[in-house]
Amino acid sequence: MKVGDKLKCKNDINNLYGDPLFIKDNIYEILYIDEQNEVIVLNHVLYANEYAEQTMMYVRDNFDII
Repeated sequence: MKVGDKLKCKNDINNLYGDPLFIKDNIYEILYIDEQNEVIVLNHVLYANEYAEQTMMYVRDNFDII
């Protein structure tokens, strides 16, 4: 995976408050990758003008590269 890759979400994923962050079958782009800490930032639904980091394993489990 690299910055700019497009990923298709496999499942609806909500934040802690139950609001959708990622919607099943929608396409999201990788904005940032930190290989050392094994985290990825995807463009997702924003609620507080911030992007959340996701672990690489979490992204592999919930998204397909297209």
